[in-house]
Amino acid sequence: MQQLILKKDIEPSKMEALLHFLKSWNIEAELKIIPTAKKKSNFSLAVGMWKDYDIDATTLRKQIRKK
Repeated sequence: MQQLILKKDIEPSKMEALLHFLKSWNIEAELKIIPTAKKKSNFSLAVGMWKDYDIDATTLRKQIRKK
């Protein structure tokens, strides 16, 4: 078995043309759509860890530079 993976979304008309071309050469082909993972958000789990403290990233960076 061989697989051809297309990295980007392709217009439906182009996909139909590609499938038609492959089948015209007697190549068995089928379209299988695999859902892609959602993009990760900028949320950090570390933020919740410090929620009860009066501290922010800027303050921490300044303290580190002083050392």
